[in-house]
Amino acid sequence: MEEKRNPLTRFIEDKLVPVSTGFAQNAYVRCIGSGSQSLMAIIMIGAIFNLVNSIAWEPYQNFITSIGVSAFLSTVYNASMNFMGIFMVFSIAFNGAKIWNHPELSFNNGLLALMSYLILIPYGADEAGVSFVVLDYLGSHGVFLAFIVGIMVTKINIAIVEKNITVKMPEGVPENVTQSFIALVPGGVIAIICGVLRGLFLLTPWGNILDAVYSILQTPLANVTGSLPGFLILILLAQVLWFFGVHGSYTVLGILYPIWFTYLADNMAAAAAGQTIPHMWNVSMYDFATNGGCGCTLGLVIMMFFFAKSKRYKTFSKIVFPCGIFNINEPLVYGMPLMMNFTFLIPFIITPIITLLMAYGAIAVGLMPVPTGILGMNTMPIFIYGVIQGSWKLGVFQIISTLVSCVIWYPFFKSADAQALREEAEAAVSEG
Repeated sequence: MEEKRNPLTRFIEDKLVPVSTGFAQNAYVRCIGSGSQSLMAIIMIGAIFNLVNSIAWEPYQNFITSIGVSAFLSTVYNASMNFMGIFMVFSIAFNGAKIWNHPELSFNNGLLALMSYLILIPYGADEAGVSFVVLDYLGSHGVFLAFIVGIMVTKINIAIVEKNITVKMPEGVPENVTQSFIALVPGGVIAIICGVLRGLFLLTPWGNILDAVYSILQTPLANVTGSLPGFLILILLAQVLWFFGVHGSYTVLGILYPIWFTYLADNMAAAAAGQTIPHMWNVSMYDFATNGGCGCTLGLVIMMFFFAKSKRYKTFSKIVFPCGIFNINEPLVYGMPLMMNFTFLIPFIITPIITLLMAYGAIAVGLMPVPTGILGMNTMPIFIYGVIQGSWKLGVFQIISTLVSCVIWYPFFKSADAQALREEAEAAVSEG
C-alpha cells in the first residue's frame, strides 16, 4: 500500500529533488565545478600571500616594503589572481575532456581553449605602437567567457575527433606526438571559429565578446545572487534539498561558485589597499551560514558531545564532533540521521537563516567588516576561518553565531536524547 504524503512533501520529492539531482549531475555543471575546484591551490596561494602582505600594522608594512618583500608578495598575488581567466579556461577544458570521456585529449584540449581565449580577448596599443592586453581581461572579468570557451572548445574538439577527421600518424609514433597531430584539424577549425567571432563582435556596441558576456550574463547573475533575499532563497533551497537526502550544496554552489570567482580579484585588491570589500555576498557569507556544515550543525555536535546522556548519542558524538570542527557533516546528516528526521527539521532550516541574518546585521551596523571571500577555506575551524577572511572580528562573530546555534539546537537535541535514553532503558529491561 502506497504511503500517504502531504502535498508539500509530494511536490519536493517528485518535482524539486529530481530537478536538483539532474542539475548536480549535469555534465556542463560538473565541468565548471571540476574546473573551478582544480584551481583551489592557486587561489589559496594568492590569498595567503595577499593576507601576509595586507597586515594593517604600520611598522610591519614599513619593514616589508623597505626590504622588498612587499613587492615580492604582490607579484605572487598578481600572478595567481589577476590571471584567473587564463587558468580557468585551461582547467575547464582539461577537465571537460575527461568528463565527456576523452581523457587522452585533455592536455591539448586545454591548450586549444587557452589559444581560443587569447584570440577572443581585445588588445590595445600605446603611443609607441606596442601592443598590450588589459590585465582585467585576463582575470576575473573574463571568468564567464572562460567557462563558455572551455566548454565550446571541448565539444568542438571531441565532435571532430569522434568523426575521425584528424591527421593520422603511423604506428610506433610516441603518444604525445600523435595527440599533437590529432589536435591539428580541430585546432584549425576552432581558431577559424574564434577569429570569426572576434570579427563579428567588433561590429557590436560592446566591441568584443568578453565585454558582451560580462554585460549580458555575468553582471545580471551577480546582481540576482548578490542580495540578501537571493542569498536567503538559495540557503533555504539547499537546506530543503539536504533534508530530503539530496546534496543541496552541490546544487546551490553550482550556481554560486562561478559568481564568487568573479569577485575574488576585486575583493582581494580592496583588502590589500585597505578599502571596503566591494562584493559582500561572497563565499564567506555562505560559510557563516554553514558553521559545522549544512544547517550550522556545529552547535548540534557540541551539544551532543557535552550533554548527551544516551549511549547512542554519546558514542555517535565522538565520531561527528571532530568532523564538525572542520565543517564536515555528511556523517551527521546521513548517520544520525538529520535527513527526513522531522524532529530536527525546524533547527535544520532556521539556524542557517538566523546566522546569515546575524552576519548581515553585524556588517550593516559596523560591528565587523565585510569578509574577503577567499575560496577553498571552508574546512578551517571557526575563528581561524574568520581571521583568514580579513579580521579577528569575523572570527569572534563565528564563535558567537556558533553559541547561538547551540541554543537553537539544544531543546531539539535534548528531546531526541531523552527518547533514545527511554529506548535504551526499555531494551535493557527487555533483555533482562
